[in-house]
Amino acid sequence: MQQKRAEKTTPSKPPKPPKVEEVTDLQPVALGKSADEELMRRTQNGDKAAFSILYDRYSSAVLSYLYRMLGNVEDVESIGQEVFLRAFKFARTYRFPQKFSTWLFTITRNLAINHSRRRKGSPVRNITELNLDGVDISGDPYQVASRATDDLEKQEEIARVLKALDDLPTDQKEVIVLGVFQDMSYAQMEEITGTKAVTLRSRMFHGLKKLASLIGRTGPENDTQ
Repeated sequence: MQQKRAEKTTPSKPPKPPKVEEVTDLQPVALGKSADEELMRRTQNGDKAAFSILYDRYSSAVLSYLYRMLGNVEDVESIGQEVFLRAFKFARTYRFPQKFSTWLFTITRNLAINHSRRRKGSPVRNITELNLDGVDISGDPYQVASRATDDLEKQEEIARVLKALDDLPTDQKEVIVLGVFQDMSYAQMEEITGTKAVTLRSRMFHGLKKLASLIGRTGPENDTQ
């Protein structure tokens, strides 16, 4: 009887804590096919190969945006490198599942604004994507137009648009660059610029209206007057 009581009062061992499962949704074999946001998760863990893929995916878009907003070739290349250096250095500030492109273009925009402030009075060139794939977009509008097409009428049209974009107010120009030429939604632009979508829509409306007016004033029929 004594032995049975002892067995009954012996405390049982505490249950083992549940084993923490390892993350298995990021497979190295699928690295090149991973979504941007998944690659950023890897980058946050120091995976340079993952970030290299993001660089390859977005370097052209970042440079294209900077060309439109700044125009200086040397400045654009330097700032473009700074964008990705900061993106890697401050990768921990990215919050999954935030859209990576929005996060990256926020960095790009801030650097472009800071650079413009340091270079007051510097020309700001907007090079649009008017079917200019594969064309060197540096240089003046007429040079870009001549590289884009052999059609003289089309060259004039491209050059007029490029020149007119330079004359837009900065806020209108920015929303056109992001919304029309970067094909971003108003929600993305709102997150990048910190400006309400209703204001961005107003800027887009007035910017496109003014752009059309500027193009009209610089049309062939007015050049001869």
